[in-house]
Amino acid sequence: MVDSNSEKDDEKSVSGANAKVSQRKPGRVEGKNSQYKSGGVFLYKKLVYEINTVLQANRDKGATKDKKVGYETQEKRKTVVLGFFSDLFKLKYKIESVHNLRQKHLVAVFNYLEKMNQSPSTIQNKISIMRLFCNWIGKNGMVGDSSKYVRNKASVRRSTVVQEDKSWVGNGVSVKDKIAEVAVEDPKISLRLELCLAFGLRVKEAMSLRPALATEENFKGAGVHIREGTKGGRSRIVPIENDVQLEVLTRAIAASDKTSGFLMSTGRDDEARIQHFYYVVRKCGLSFADSGVTAHGLRHQYMHESFKRLLGVEPPVRGGDLSVLDKDELHLASQKLMERAGHSRVKIGSAYYGSRRIPKLHSSKS
Repeated sequence: MVDSNSEKDDEKSVSGANAKVSQRKPGRVEGKNSQYKSGGVFLYKKLVYEINTVLQANRDKGATKDKKVGYETQEKRKTVVLGFFSDLFKLKYKIESVHNLRQKHLVAVFNYLEKMNQSPSTIQNKISIMRLFCNWIGKNGMVGDSSKYVRNKASVRRSTVVQEDKSWVGNGVSVKDKIAEVAVEDPKISLRLELCLAFGLRVKEAMSLRPALATEENFKGAGVHIREGTKGGRSRIVPIENDVQLEVLTRAIAASDKTSGFLMSTGRDDEARIQHFYYVVRKCGLSFADSGVTAHGLRHQYMHESFKRLLGVEPPVRGGDLSVLDKDELHLASQKLMERAGHSRVKIGSAYYGSRRIPKLHSSKS
């Protein structure tokens, strides 16, 4: 039992760690941000030290595969674990060591997050990360099935079918105006955003792209070879189908470093480049909180536009009627789109443009 005086002495403001916790992306419920964000509660200095030691020792370990994880995944894990213990303290479970963690603590925190309306994907992700963390501290098998930690099983039932348009245009954000705004802050970041839209790139892929080399590596000369920064190391070739893509690619090649071939600011390492990128885009209002969209929304917009170009109808998430399409024609087009996006499963397409079973009709405005 720790008396109140020793608690005051032991509780320290871990500003760096808690700042990251407070900045984490909140859960989303029915397309809206949950008002609740983990963090903001002081943790014992010893506890924070133990957490950071465990995370550092396992920082680049994959969950199941024998491969290393990137910086963003490492930071996500740190944010979630610190946030979990912050929530635990908020609920008056002030444990002094990670080794004091028990089932009742997991149930308490995840019941609380469910009550605070965090989305199924957010809660599921946190449970998965805490399962991994518990394995690292020698509590293998302690974290069971996700449904054990919530009152309503629907709270951890994820759907891969997108229910809202995440593209910029679908949220009333002008691509031209917003990219021009970003260009004032950093022209190379604005070019990376243009590449995301032109070729459906993830942010990490756009940051890792060497435009000239990526074009040369595609010996057919009809596309861009996306090789570095891909998810799961899965390379792909995205076809060049219009003048806009060609014009963006030409400017990107001209702006790239002549020695390395990267479109980057001189002297920045990978971690600093990522932090700078997100600092600039958030400063320009590219966040769910400020504008309802993120940089990733440009990848969604590429998928929507490619869907319409291939099939002649809007995707379901934009109100498209797929009943007019032949099932085999839709499957073949979806297969092509997923190859361009770097996915191996056709059904992942529903995460970008919706499902033929659940058309998303936009309400008309008077």
